[in-house]
Amino acid sequence: MKIQKNTLQAIAVAVAVTAVTAACAVDNVGPKEKQAKTKVIDNCPACGLG
Repeated sequence: MKIQKNTLQAIAVAVAVTAVTAACAVDNVGPKEKQAKTKVIDNCPACGLG
């Protein structure tokens, strides 16, 4: 199966444009915020102690 050069170029351009648009639409591009590491100590169900 032989595909014409113009068709392959059109497909490549469409893929590139879609990838760039999808990458720019994402809002989480910046650095991630660090979450505070706090542990909540629940009472022990067996003895009731912390």
